[in-house]
Amino acid sequence: MAKFYAVAHGFERGIYENWDDAKKQIDDFPQPVYKKFSTREEAEEYLSARQPKKIELVFPEPNREKYYAVARGYTVGVFDKYEDVKKYIDGYPQPLHKKFDSLHEAVAYFNKFFHGTMEGNHGDQEKLRRSEGTSKKKDDKGTVYYAVARGHTTGVFTSWEECKKQTVGFKGAKFKKFDNEEAATMFAEGKTLKEIEEAVGSQKRSAASTSESNDATPQKKKKKK
Repeated sequence: MAKFYAVAHGFERGIYENWDDAKKQIDDFPQPVYKKFSTREEAEEYLSARQPKKIELVFPEPNREKYYAVARGYTVGVFDKYEDVKKYIDGYPQPLHKKFDSLHEAVAYFNKFFHGTMEGNHGDQEKLRRSEGTSKKKDDKGTVYYAVARGHTTGVFTSWEECKKQTVGFKGAKFKKFDNEEAATMFAEGKTLKEIEEAVGSQKRSAASTSESNDATPQKKKKKK
């Protein structure tokens, strides 16, 4: 009988058909959330109910009296108003949040319980899980690009730590994660998401059209001498 393991909160969220693969995602992850099902439909329903609808990465200014880190809710991130937190966790299964006196502590809590990372001795983020034997059911993810359109320094960065340095404490910071460098560059230059979507879509259509044109071009037969 087939078994499906839904990992709602772990290093790699998703549905796994092998317990060893699922176990790799929850071992060493702080307070993981997962469950076994006999059908994929049940697993997908469980996972869907526990996915955040929005990840808010525009952290508040570092001079507030209180900060609220929401690691599990319909919207996750760091906020300075408890009224917002109540809205983000209302009705969410097994929400996880905490109040802090400093922005640094709130961000660290969010990274630990949402990303499974913690700050190392030198200030860099380190994965909590062991590095050995981390093969996954899913394909390994490619390079991630963080585009900063408004921050201490604007541009495209390939690590969350660099992105955080340019945005934390910057009023009205604006940034977003992409898996495409070209799209990230356009966002950093001030393009809207709609403009980026249209530009990327246009390039894909152009490439597809060129490919079809090449395929349709008949090869000329060589004349026999």
